[in-house]
Amino acid sequence: MKNTQTSAIQQLERLVREKDREIDRLRHALANTEARLQELIGTDVLTSLPNRHIFKEHFTHSLKRALRLGYSLSFMIVDIDNLRDINLRFGHEVGDALIIEVAKILKSSVREIDMPARWGGEELVAVLHETDTEGAAAVAERVRRKVAMIEVKDPRSGKKIGVTASLAVASYPKHSSEPQSLLEAASEALIVAKDRGGNRVVIAER
Repeated sequence: MKNTQTSAIQQLERLVREKDREIDRLRHALANTEARLQELIGTDVLTSLPNRHIFKEHFTHSLKRALRLGYSLSFMIVDIDNLRDINLRFGHEVGDALIIEVAKILKSSVREIDMPARWGGEELVAVLHETDTEGAAAVAERVRRKVAMIEVKDPRSGKKIGVTASLAVASYPKHSSEPQSLLEAASEALIVAKDRGGNRVVIAER
């Protein structure tokens, strides 16, 4: 009798493990489908901003237009400092809430003719039309200050979580006339901002 019960329990445990694996597989498939759908509709689900794919197309088109008409254009990156640590310490719900808040700040800090977007992970970006390096740096500084004022609390202790962001800007014609080169210049400036401790705006050097 005891052996029969043990065998039945083992069989149930095996079925549970199989079901768990099937659930994991379905979740993975659903995540891939959602990501693909998100790309197709052009909107980031979390922030409701344009996604990376749509932004890159817009950025390339906008730079060509700036070249043709002869006006300045700037690219800005916003990177939430220590977001991975925040996710680990306080949970992804808190991290997601931060991304949403920073997205709102970015959207409210640029004009309707500009395009803010979710680049991925902790990074958001914006293309600033008819804006030179100094103008873009001013917008970035405004965003940085607003991010530092975000009120987010630890769900367990109720204590305020310090939030900052690092920002970088690169512009046409000062830094490059090629989309990829501008992206790389801003990315390099962002690394400098991070290396200097974050919570700052850095203008590309090349």
